[in-house]
Amino acid sequence: MRLAESEARAKWPGILVAAVLTLCVVLVVAVLLRADRVRELARQLSQGDVSQRYKAAKELEELGPNGGAAVLELATALSDDDAQVRYRSAKALSKMGELAAPAASSLADGLRDTERDVRYYCAKSLYKLGKAASPARDSIVLAMKECDDETKVYLVKTLGDIGEEHQPSIDLVKKLCSSQNDKLRSAAEDALTDILD
Repeated sequence: MRLAESEARAKWPGILVAAVLTLCVVLVVAVLLRADRVRELARQLSQGDVSQRYKAAKELEELGPNGGAAVLELATALSDDDAQVRYRSAKALSKMGELAAPAASSLADGLRDTERDVRYYCAKSLYKLGKAASPARDSIVLAMKECDDETKVYLVKTLGDIGEEHQPSIDLVKKLCSSQNDKLRSAAEDALTDILD
C-alpha cells in the first residue's frame, strides 16, 4: 500500500508540469487565433461592404482592449460614409482605453460628426485616453460650444485629466461651473480643480 502511494506521489510533479505546459500551449494558440481574427476584422473594416464594416466594428467593440491592434483602422472608420459604422467604430475605441491613443486626432475630428451618438462616443473615448488626449484639447474646447450636456460631461472630464493650464479650457470650465445640469456642474468643478492644481 505504501509503495503504491509513494509511486503515485512521485508522478504528481510530472502530471502537474504536463498540465501547466498544456495550459500554456492552449493560451498561446488562443492569443494567436485572436490576433488573426483582429487582423481579419481590421481588413473588413477598411475593405468590406457597409454590412461587413458594421459587423467588424461591432465585433471589435466586443473585444475591447483585445482588439487594440485595429485602432488605426477604427480611427479611419470614424470618417466612414455610413453613420452606423462611424458610431460602432467610436464605441469600439471607447472600450479600448489608453490603447486608443493613436486615434486621438480622429476622435477630435469625430466631435464634429453630424450624428450625436458618434460625437458622444468620441468624447467618451477621449476621456478614457486621459493625458494622451492632449493633442485634441483645442478641438474639445470648440466642440463644447455645440454639443449636448451628456457629451459635455465627458469633454469637461477630459480637460480636467489633461490638466495643464490652458486659458481657453479654464475659461470654458469656469463658465460650466454654473451650469443648471448637476452632473455637468460637478464635472466642471472637479475639472477646474484638476486644471489649476
